[in-house]
Amino acid sequence: MIKWLTILVACLGLGVALYAVATEGQDKAIPPAPAAAPSVNPFERGIAAAGTIEAASRNVAIAAPEGGLVAEVFSPVGGSVKRNDPLFRLDTRLLDAELVRAASAEAASAARLARLRAQPRAEDVPALEAAVAGATALLADAESQLADTQRAATSQAVSGSEITRRTFAVDVARADVRQNEARLQLMRAGAWAPDIAVAEAELAQAKSEVEAIQLRIERLTVRSPIDATVLKRNIEPGQFVPTSASALVIGDLRTLHVRARVDEEDAPLLRDRAKGVARVRGVASESLELRWLWVEPLAQPKTELTGATVERVDTRVVEVLFEVVGTPRTRLFAGQVVDVFIDAELPGPAKN
Repeated sequence: MIKWLTILVACLGLGVALYAVATEGQDKAIPPAPAAAPSVNPFERGIAAAGTIEAASRNVAIAAPEGGLVAEVFSPVGGSVKRNDPLFRLDTRLLDAELVRAASAEAASAARLARLRAQPRAEDVPALEAAVAGATALLADAESQLADTQRAATSQAVSGSEITRRTFAVDVARADVRQNEARLQLMRAGAWAPDIAVAEAELAQAKSEVEAIQLRIERLTVRSPIDATVLKRNIEPGQFVPTSASALVIGDLRTLHVRARVDEEDAPLLRDRAKGVARVRGVASESLELRWLWVEPLAQPKTELTGATVERVDTRVVEVLFEVVGTPRTRLFAGQVVDVFIDAELPGPAKN
């Protein structure tokens, strides 16, 4: 009797052990409910697509006009900027040095032009007037000597060669008078007009060089092309930024758009001005009313993936742009992925 009782207890223990091993690790608790309800197509016949929140202006990538060191960044991330507000400034020290040289050249050209326009100098005129008076006096003396010689020649007191010499002396004195009068006239006339024109052209060239350098300096202060919000900042003071890099990304967030990417298999179902709804993913699953803006009629390879297990990647997409109607309760971010549903129901026949 004891033998069979022992065998029975052993079998019961083996059964309990097998049951414990079989049920080990199984969670008998009720599985938790999902954090957010899954997105459901609200239309009886609708197109489901992945969408991205974007600014009304799209995301504008701001690049430096040329490579250089960042001297100052004016706008913080999330800050609002107005059109033409400065965003950041590159180092301008090399151009500042060029500007100093160009300004000096401009000053020298202006001084040369002022010197030409100031002619004649008041101090130069009396000296030339005195030279004319002296030459005139010498001419009068030479003419007097010639007259005396000619009177003496009537009485055979002088030779013919003396008269000739006195005649040449008068001619020389007369030429000297004309030369000094011409110098005085030239001095009183001032600078030659073509010389002034050349000096004016040189001054204009120097001014244009200064203005060109100033424009290059102004160009190194990058300004906002639109009223926008700074979405991303990729630079800091002292950093070298190449022209190929995006220094800042800005966008106008006052109105939000949704860019839906419809697979090419569903593209034939699209119709203009169709209704649209976007659903925000996550715990704050809010539905957004959308207003049709336009469809971009160029199918492109699908490059942005949502990560869904049933998502096709070997396809092309057609992009449809919507505007978010009203003010969402949920805070939305540019670049955020939402589920978009587009009504594909064809309009029914007109009723009589």
